[in-house]
Amino acid sequence: MDRIHKKTVLPETSTLILGAHDAGAELLWDRYEQQLPLCGFTSNGLNCRKCFQGPCRINPFGDEPSRGICGADRDQIVMESLFQATLDGVLESARMAALLAPGEAGHELPELGAALSPAASARLSQAGLLPVKKADLFAVQNSYFSHKSYLASTLGDLTRLGLINLDLLAQAGTAAARQQTNSFPLGTDAINVLILGHPPFALSHALEAERSGEKRINLIAGGAAPDHGSPELVLGAVDVLLVAADAAWPAVEPLAKRYGVPALIADPKRTAREVAAEVIDQACRHAQTAARPAGSSSAAAPASARPAILEQKEALRAGFAAGRFTGAVVILGEANVKQSFFERTLALMEAALGARALVLLGGELGSQTPLLTTEIERRKSGLLSTFAAELRTDGLAPISCFGSAFEIPQLVGLLNGLGEERQRPPVVAALPEFFRSSTWASAVSFLALGYPVQIGVRLPFWGSPPLLETITREWQRLTDGRLLAGPSLPSPAAQADELVGLLKAGSAD
Repeated sequence: MDRIHKKTVLPETSTLILGAHDAGAELLWDRYEQQLPLCGFTSNGLNCRKCFQGPCRINPFGDEPSRGICGADRDQIVMESLFQATLDGVLESARMAALLAPGEAGHELPELGAALSPAASARLSQAGLLPVKKADLFAVQNSYFSHKSYLASTLGDLTRLGLINLDLLAQAGTAAARQQTNSFPLGTDAINVLILGHPPFALSHALEAERSGEKRINLIAGGAAPDHGSPELVLGAVDVLLVAADAAWPAVEPLAKRYGVPALIADPKRTAREVAAEVIDQACRHAQTAARPAGSSSAAAPASARPAILEQKEALRAGFAAGRFTGAVVILGEANVKQSFFERTLALMEAALGARALVLLGGELGSQTPLLTTEIERRKSGLLSTFAAELRTDGLAPISCFGSAFEIPQLVGLLNGLGEERQRPPVVAALPEFFRSSTWASAVSFLALGYPVQIGVRLPFWGSPPLLETITREWQRLTDGRLLAGPSLPSPAAQADELVGLLKAGSAD
């Protein structure tokens, strides 16, 4: 395993990676290095697989080929990539909502409610983007290559998709609250079941019923597993792998065989009770004879269905009114193999804390809250302890986990309720590392609501200078939301300085 120091900034994670490597496990770092060098056309969004005539690629230097087989030029191809990534993310949210609450899948979208401030509601209504309906998913205009004259109007469609995504997340969050997965910390003194994807509600309910017996059984969802960056690393500490139909990470199943961990499919032809019973039976058998591979982790933080920060509106209001914190940074995403894991995330956290802003972690990064907090304490113990002591008066913590993307609507409503429009604390949404299209759709939701959004990965949309100008300038005019991203990925320190500038500018407003 080459250049281990480039893969993570955390010593504990380095130990896990090296331990898995010594056990003969192929991890995503190995597969990424085998893909190098990466295609420059793809990284700039200058390739297209929209139809079966391609794939096509456009020369970035003005030479031929300048158009795809169908005639689309670089602006149209890159615009389509941006649109398609957003739509894919929204559809992923729709599938999760339908899977978690099948009886409500046909219902119309609810009101956005507290997630919209009065100013944002008036702005979006004036632009014709409210009210939003589920049918708008099929009414967006850029469903194929649009004429370049419609480039600016595409932002309206993207904003509408962001609002739809927000409602779908709210539906999924309501349904997910009924399921109590991730209730316990991962440990060697219990039976650990790793779930990839989202099993049907009936199967989740059956697993919950099985867990209510005498044995302690942990149900760990792959999206929130305490895995230090990859579900592959937590596999060494589980007793059975349950693979749902929408499971990601196809490398985990063959790795489970290498570790001797039984892998079961959520077979729709069998009853939920039958599948749940087999899952628990196989897990119990494995737990009796399991020998944990070197580097496996046995400690992680419990994740509750409803994080405490979402219940602390009055404490947040009092703390802000007393000047004990000046703003909030919402950090969302998952680790991306293209950069050192957590380096950018930690830099943004340190900058936010130094500016006396609360750090609210969500998604897979949120599942690493205890690990990241420990690392911040190691680096900046004086800064964190002083800030924590001041916040303790109101029962707050400098760093909190708000849960998954499902909680974004509730979190936004909570932050909107901390004061009048001009008196609220400045809020910045930061996505320092991610790879899922659904995470990008969440970024679009924040932009639709008027928040500044900082991106820490290189998006494949920068092969078109007109698109770059449109989404960085016109989007702000439409929704007041600023997208801070560019073709050249800045250093973590530069992004940290940018984050502090956003917080200061928001406080001045």
